Amino acid sequence: MPFFFVASKGFSQIPEVSWEKQFKINSSNYFSDVAELPGGDFILLGAIEKPDDRSFDIWIVKCNQKGDTLKSLLYKNPGNDVPIRIIYNEGKGYLVAFLNEMPQAKPKACILAVDSTLVKMWSVKAEQFSGILQTDVAVDNSGNIWWLNTFAKDDGKNTVSLQKMDDEGNKIDEFNFEGDTPSAGYSVRTLPDGTLGISCQVQPQEGNPTVHIIRMDSTGKTMWETTVPQNARTLTPQCLCCSPDNTILVGGWAGLCYNPDAPTAEQIWDYDYLLTKLSASGEVVWTQNYNREGSEKGTALAVLPNANIMAAGKCETSFSGKIGPWLLLIDKSGKMLTEKVFQFKFVNDQAARIICTSDGGFIMVGPGYIDTNYLLSGWVKKLSPLL
Repeated sequence: MPFFFVASKGFSQIPEVSWEKQFKINSSNYFSDVAELPGGDFILLGAIEKPDDRSFDIWIVKCNQKGDTLKSLLYKNPGNDVPIRIIYNEGKGYLVAFLNEMPQAKPKACILAVDSTLVKMWSVKAEQFSGILQTDVAVDNSGNIWWLNTFAKDDGKNTVSLQKMDDEGNKIDEFNFEGDTPSAGYSVRTLPDGTLGISCQVQPQEGNPTVHIIRMDSTGKTMWETTVPQNARTLTPQCLCCSPDNTILVGGWAGLCYNPDAPTAEQIWDYDYLLTKLSASGEVVWTQNYNREGSEKGTALAVLPNANIMAAGKCETSFSGKIGPWLLLIDKSGKMLTEKVFQFKFVNDQAARIICTSDGGFIMVGPGYIDTNYLLSGWVKKLSPLL
């Protein structure tokens, strides 16, 4: 049974913005991920709209600790690229997980590898079409690449695939998670002990979709699987991370449809921020929903050294009109300490990723991919350390 928390002010405060950055670009652009590099510089992953249509090219920006641009490069492919994740691959540059959509076709997942100077080294493209607009990548302690995808099947029951590759993108092995009910894979992370954590959504034969977490060792052997108990809402994971108290956190949203019998395009949904904490052995420690005054979604998590959580997402509707990127500071027991809604810059603005930084602060980017005809503008906010 989840607990529900309504935002209220506490003694802690969301940290101040020490600097923020937007690029003066005439076409739509956005940022979807950020990583800190050894030495304190940052690498930003985003996309810029092509001049001749509504499709986008991959965009990587390197900036210093003050936000000054050090390098900016576009990677052009036919069709529309949707960047999802960038990770630092120690000694080998960076890996970018993205989706490529060709006209009148479903998307296919891709990985792009670039060296430390951002020069392309290699790329791979999945042979099968993706069942959802999501892909993810991680590197284990031995340098193996793990690529998570959801492949569409004709019967509507997707296959969740985790592919193990060498450092040049050659497939070593593949592990498929198939069941009698539809499923989708959202995130994969390498945990401190070298094992892997995977978050999925599953649709049991009865009731609402819910979150499913898998822990595997570096050989691909499943150590345990846990399904978060169903409730009256549809539970969708978006991110997964580990915590210093040897637990696993999964963030996302919990949706409630007020008119489920209506056509999909006419359904009215209300969302809460969903957060689930699991022990190292897979037991659900707690599951909580966070509600403000309208509809909210969770997109990213950053865990502090004391195991408290900075959760990021968006308030997409509000009775008072206060909408935009949303930050919540939550203690390790799940209690909300404080929260803040940042002024939106355009329709559907949201935080796409937040990470802890080596100076004790945070860096947050947005809005990620948004399917809209409105002009988008990617942004970066560097937050000071918590007081």
